[in-house]
Amino acid sequence: MSQLPDRRRLDDGRYANDRRMGRERRQGPDLAQQLLRMLAALSWLLVLAAFFLISLAKPQTETFFERYNNLPVQTQWNAELLVYVFWLLLAAILCGGLGLGFNLLRLRRRDDSVRLSLVLAGLLSLLGLLWFLRL
Repeated sequence: MSQLPDRRRLDDGRYANDRRMGRERRQGPDLAQQLLRMLAALSWLLVLAAFFLISLAKPQTETFFERYNNLPVQTQWNAELLVYVFWLLLAAILCGGLGLGFNLLRLRRRDDSVRLSLVLAGLLSLLGLLWFLRL
């Protein structure tokens, strides 16, 4: 009588539930990975919106066209838009910091890494907020 193969064993001789060999058991991006991706995208979106509003709020430079046609030129920063810039940058820092903290809690395996996108978005929004407070 031939010996039947053990169905619990894999091709390399290990059992299917053997954790000693470091076999990857993650089945793909889970909810935590998707949340990290969403937080990174949201923080970048907030940073881009803040810098867009900065470009709208800054004073205009007078060109030949304005001088020739006696058009008014905005010479002061638009304070209304700068309030929105402050809150957008603060929200971007919070999203980036929350995502980075959550990412640091999730570093368990050797191939896990810190998301560079969260770090860069957080640093850029922090620099923008420091620039804003200097105004």
